Amino acid sequence: MTELFKIIRSVIDDYGKHLSGTKIKEFETEDPLSEKLLQQNLCAVNCRRILFLAVPLAVICVISLVLVIIDINKSVLTEAVLSIIGLISLLFGCSFMAVLIFGEYKHKKSKENQLDKYIIIFWSIFSLGMLLLCASDFSANIFSYRFYLYLVVLTVFPLFDLKKSLIFITPFLLITIILGIVFHADISLMLLAAVFSAAYIIVSSLVYSAYCCLYISDRQLNIANERCRQINEKDSLTGLLNKKGLIKRLMDLIDRGADKNIAAIFFDIDDFRRYNHIYSDTQSDECLYNVCNCVRIIAKTKTDIISRYSGDEFVIIVQNISEYDLVSFAEQIRKSVEIMGLPFENDKPVTITVGISSIIEDDFTDYSKMFTEAEDNLAVAKKGGKNCVGYMGNVFKAR
Repeated sequence: MTELFKIIRSVIDDYGKHLSGTKIKEFETEDPLSEKLLQQNLCAVNCRRILFLAVPLAVICVISLVLVIIDINKSVLTEAVLSIIGLISLLFGCSFMAVLIFGEYKHKKSKENQLDKYIIIFWSIFSLGMLLLCASDFSANIFSYRFYLYLVVLTVFPLFDLKKSLIFITPFLLITIILGIVFHADISLMLLAAVFSAAYIIVSSLVYSAYCCLYISDRQLNIANERCRQINEKDSLTGLLNKKGLIKRLMDLIDRGADKNIAAIFFDIDDFRRYNHIYSDTQSDECLYNVCNCVRIIAKTKTDIISRYSGDEFVIIVQNISEYDLVSFAEQIRKSVEIMGLPFENDKPVTITVGISSIIEDDFTDYSKMFTEAEDNLAVAKKGGKNCVGYMGNVFKAR
């Protein structure tokens, strides 16, 4: 029995956390941006649901209005008048608000606060219209089935928290009970209305809470997946893109169509294998990191993609650059590493050799040829004495 009570208590506590919004607050504290994004999402969802409801609601109101007007001679006058006023309120008030919401929603720079106000006004008008319809039923001494219809619509369509649900249902229920007393409705029916209203508040709050938790959980999952993807596409030592990340970025360029000229710059550290024999692994890693950091500072524009291709070989993808600036940029990289003066044997600094591919303009569909040409020019520069730039079979080096 003790275990059973614990289970029941845990279930009640869990429902209590959902109803009070504690679960949502726990998620939001972990990711502050989620609160703003969640509100934007809820606003968009509520707008879409209103627009989905507006057309059938208008059609039903028109049909009901015609039927009431046709049958007005046979009906109780008070019931007919209340029904007509209620249907007109629903038809024109809700339609007008739906048009306003649609106009704001499709506007790209629409304000969230403005849309929220429109959403509240729409459901207030809807509640008023349904209340008048319920009053018309009470005037004919019939307990309103439309009261339950109102509860169903409020449960299915808007996503409201506990506070907003209470704002809508409390005055509606109180006025309904008062009308029931005035028109001598059965007490059991009024109690039933109160029970169904309480059930609506619980169900709608749980639906709202579940939706919010699901949204934030999905966001956190997407963030975690994005972090894993970034880790998988980056070199752990230098923080640059690895070969996989480089290929993905290039494929993105190909997919969206590179509309600017593009070229590849390959470079590697001269005699790095010998450097590994002379120095420790830690010093070799520091050498790679320092060279990469130096290049990263120079190639700091957003169009430059820097990657550790393999071992001590690196690639820079450059876009929107002239031939002269391309060679000048490659020479600047080579010279900056040399000036940095990382110590090597015989008091010589660590240097790099650079190979450049020709500029491709407007027809970038395959990166392999660009890479092959850059690697060939790198090999030419190596044969030309290292610590220089190779381009189109020639070797360049500033004095």
